[in-house]
Amino acid sequence: MKMLIVDDSKAMRNFLQGIAAELSFQTEAAGDGREGLNKLINNDPRDPFAVALVDWEMPVMNGLELVQTVRRNREFNSLKLMMVTTQNALENVTAALQAGADDYLMKPVTKELLEEKLQILGMI
Repeated sequence: MKMLIVDDSKAMRNFLQGIAAELSFQTEAAGDGREGLNKLINNDPRDPFAVALVDWEMPVMNGLELVQTVRRNREFNSLKLMMVTTQNALENVTAALQAGADDYLMKPVTKELLEEKLQILGMI
């Protein structure tokens, strides 16, 4: 299964890719929402991404904008979107879920927390 990790922190992208690899995901990464959107659009449709982990605060296009844009494109209806962010205010969680995020994970992230969230989404 393929996972897209969208975060402007290279250290966080590497950390999440390491966990994902341990959970048998193939991963690609993007440093901002626009790059993540381009990876989704240009991906081979015969091998789609199953899930995307999306940070909120990023340059160019933030995570909420990415979620909103992806959810307007019916081609990505089956893509699971999980916000992985330090934005922990209730209004942010609500905004992300209303925009179409499937789940929300607060940083700091552990392997156990991410694995639990992926199980809830039916990804593992």
